[in-house]
Amino acid sequence: MLAVMSITAPIFMLIALGYGAVRLRLVPGEALPGMGRFVLFFAMPALIFHTLSELSVHEVIEPGYLLAYAGGSLLLLALGLGLTIRIMKKKAVLGALQSMGMVVPNSAFFGYPVLLQVFGEAPARAFALALLVENLLIIPLALAVLEFSAHREQGASPGRVLRALPARILKNPLILAIMAGALASAIGLTLPAPLVTGLELLGRASAAVALFVIGGSLVGSTLRDKLSDMSLVMLGKLVMHPLLVALMVWWLPPFDPDLQLAVILMAAMPMMSMYPIIGEQYGQRRFAAATLLLTTCAAFVSLSVILLLR
Repeated sequence: MLAVMSITAPIFMLIALGYGAVRLRLVPGEALPGMGRFVLFFAMPALIFHTLSELSVHEVIEPGYLLAYAGGSLLLLALGLGLTIRIMKKKAVLGALQSMGMVVPNSAFFGYPVLLQVFGEAPARAFALALLVENLLIIPLALAVLEFSAHREQGASPGRVLRALPARILKNPLILAIMAGALASAIGLTLPAPLVTGLELLGRASAAVALFVIGGSLVGSTLRDKLSDMSLVMLGKLVMHPLLVALMVWWLPPFDPDLQLAVILMAAMPMMSMYPIIGEQYGQRRFAAATLLLTTCAAFVSLSVILLLR
């Protein structure tokens, strides 16, 4: 319990700092969109590119882990879209954003420290495998669904949406960073030391600024009427995601027990801190920020339960 608290405390501290800064007008609320764009276009792409470019794919591949993580995540994404858009009749963009929140965890800033506490040593292999699935499959697919939904809400025909989709996706800085990082890894590109240092500095800024923006975005928020929508995302992320991944682990042929536990833990993390930044692009920053805060708070309980049951 103390280990989990030591991980979550800095996260809540930065969120509270952002809230207090905007509440006291030390930072104007009008500055938040610019800070969000800094994370979206510079800090997070730098982190993704640097991390992927240094992965040695052949050394970390474990098919069981990849299939369990990808299979459980894709199944939940489909279930989430069906539930929110088809059954609950939510607007396409909101339903797509809710579904994305259910399947994309905060691996870099939450998952890695949790694994480090659980296994007592750097869980490089489990972390790398999670990044491969998230950055090369789940995040691009979720962003594609969001782009498709946004176009459809504007009244465009499905054919026109599909034709325009690749160009819009390829303009997304996160997708470009994923593609560039994967290519650099594949060709064994060695970056100059000054460039590596610059990327590391930008990457380190992404978590702090994103969490600060989350806190600032909560000032003046009136989301009580959307608590059911927020709770749906929270339950999907903290309960359904690890449950479906655990079912995949049980169904697939056995593999390393430590990796089996690691993949379930990674699925149990709250959504990525970039969630409100992405939501802002679709007019849902406050909803996404409040959902992330609710889910992160609840993760303290859900992760403690999983760790006690392991």
